[in-house]
Amino acid sequence: MPGSKSRNKIVYVLVVVVIVALLIVSILINVSGCLRVAPIEVKNETVVNVSNLQQQIVSIGELATIEYNYQNVINETDSRMIGEWNIPFTQKTYIILVEGTMKIGIDTSGILVTASEDTKTISITIPKAKILSHELDEGSVQVLEERSGLFNPVSIKDWTELAATQKQEMEDKVSKTDMFTRAEDEAAKMLKALIGGAVPEDYTVYVITS
Repeated sequence: MPGSKSRNKIVYVLVVVVIVALLIVSILINVSGCLRVAPIEVKNETVVNVSNLQQQIVSIGELATIEYNYQNVINETDSRMIGEWNIPFTQKTYIILVEGTMKIGIDTSGILVTASEDTKTISITIPKAKILSHELDEGSVQVLEERSGLFNPVSIKDWTELAATQKQEMEDKVSKTDMFTRAEDEAAKMLKALIGGAVPEDYTVYVITS
């Protein structure tokens, strides 16, 4: 019957369409599965290269954060002695004006860097500040008064000994001020600024004095 044949053709076409549609869906699912990338797992790793960061800081060497320039008057009187007695005509006096420069900071070779990915923190442990250099400017020396004893003239040896004593006295004086604490604070600020671009933005940097 013509009507029956027409219905059979329609059913056949529908079946073919369904099969093709199923095949297309199946292909798309498989392709999607192939293109899917598995997430990368990072275990026991940190996004901060601690070793590299520490090497960069240590390579700085000495980090002088405070330069203390001073001017001081040295007044010395000396005589040759026999026991507790001054030998006559041996007394000498000299008054000298001298300038010096002291640099205070930290030695970066003693720095330790650690990082925690869990807390997103970087800890930089620095050594206590110390005097990195101390020089007297011999070109600035002004002799305000000099009086040699008849049997005890002023000599180069006097200046050498005086310079050593002067430096020690000034270092003792500085040690009683807050300069070392200030030098450590400045070192902390400088280190944070130096490594600011080398660490992720979501990390917090702490500087601790050992």
